[in-house]
Amino acid sequence: MNSVERLLRVLTHQTIDRPPVIGVTNSVTLELMGSVGVKFPEAHHDPAQMMRLGAAAHEVCGLESVKVPFDLTVETGALGADIDYGTNETLPRATKPPFETSEDLIFKEDYVKRGRIPVVLEAIRLSRKEYGDRAPVVSSLVGPFTLSALLFGMERLFIWMLQEPDRYRAALKKATRLCMAYAREQIEAGSHAVQIADPSSSRDLISSEHYGTFVAPYHKELCSAVDSPTVIHICGNITGHLNHIAETGASGISFDYKTGIEEAKKGLKGKMALIGYVPTSLLREGKPEEVHAYSRECLKAGIDALNAGCAWPLDTPTENITAMVRAAYDR
Repeated sequence: MNSVERLLRVLTHQTIDRPPVIGVTNSVTLELMGSVGVKFPEAHHDPAQMMRLGAAAHEVCGLESVKVPFDLTVETGALGADIDYGTNETLPRATKPPFETSEDLIFKEDYVKRGRIPVVLEAIRLSRKEYGDRAPVVSSLVGPFTLSALLFGMERLFIWMLQEPDRYRAALKKATRLCMAYAREQIEAGSHAVQIADPSSSRDLISSEHYGTFVAPYHKELCSAVDSPTVIHICGNITGHLNHIAETGASGISFDYKTGIEEAKKGLKGKMALIGYVPTSLLREGKPEEVHAYSRECLKAGIDALNAGCAWPLDTPTENITAMVRAAYDR
């Protein structure tokens, strides 16, 4: 069973020989940039460099996936936001929301031809051609709630959510439609699985009740419209979200150590692949033997695919990534 078959079987709830060790969240570090001779911000703009950097952890550490893109500003930039692309040591960020009302956002069919979206799609094509028979290509997009926060501003979105539900629904419907269009293009380009990054819907920011009412329906709509495996990633403690996440139809849920693994198994095992949850703080600051031991505990706890709990800090040591990968092979 190769790495592609292994991940796809995990996401379709079939038996596997062992859990894969993957990177559905950002899996780039400064050391890996040096190893493959590609760095930020150039890799955000060039498809070949994006592919090489997205495959660096696979090539150098044996991670069983290739992951592009690396940041959360592709869609926002394509819709007109000013983007600060940062430095070799930072990720891009939008300087301010481009819209004040949902009426200002007009969906056009050429959306997927704007900004850096064509760069990402070409990087997916190149990755599939180069690695697709031996490592799954995982692409990502920004989920509807976080995308709305980036497009309209988090404070404004919260006010709409709590005080102007019609305006809120109009914004989320448009954001979800944008997500659907981009996801379909990623799949057509060759992605094996699409990760839906919606960090703003974390329990750290909204209650589980609000997630169930105001976010989960749009996750469900998006996942049902995508004819390929989908993985939702939400940061922080999402234990209370799990019963709502179970209704989204996603193929997998990526979460970190703050979320209760026993609750996740009870509510989702067999319905949705459990992906996680090696702490990024441990990957960054721990010793390799500590990372290896924790990774083994994640596997023993019932994780279906071993993954960092969130995006790797850029200063994560390569030896710690290798230790996490090695844990998946030790049986």
